[in-house]
Amino acid sequence: MRQIVKITSEKDLSGLYLKKKKGTFHILYTSLWDFTCKRLQKKVEKWSKQEGNETLYVINSWDTPAAFSMFMITSTPSLVSIKKGKVRVNVEFPTIYRFFDSEG
Repeated sequence: MRQIVKITSEKDLSGLYLKKKKGTFHILYTSLWDFTCKRLQKKVEKWSKQEGNETLYVINSWDTPAAFSMFMITSTPSLVSIKKGKVRVNVEFPTIYRFFDSEG
């Protein structure tokens, strides 16, 4: 099963940053007050129950606002995909929505 990990502290964020050169994972930037982020949450939960060994880190703008500077994120939702040091940032909602629809 896939794993969802919430990043809630600067220490967690530092650990995540160190993994980016070697690891393969996804980071979802969200805001609790944003309607599109709330809509996406159901897709994320469904995605996590599907077969696979991927990890999705979720960063909430309220808990760790400094995390948004890590990849120059300026809007939510934003999805960052990291594969062994290569970074791809998706900020368009339809693209992010399709990611959680098609990954299973």
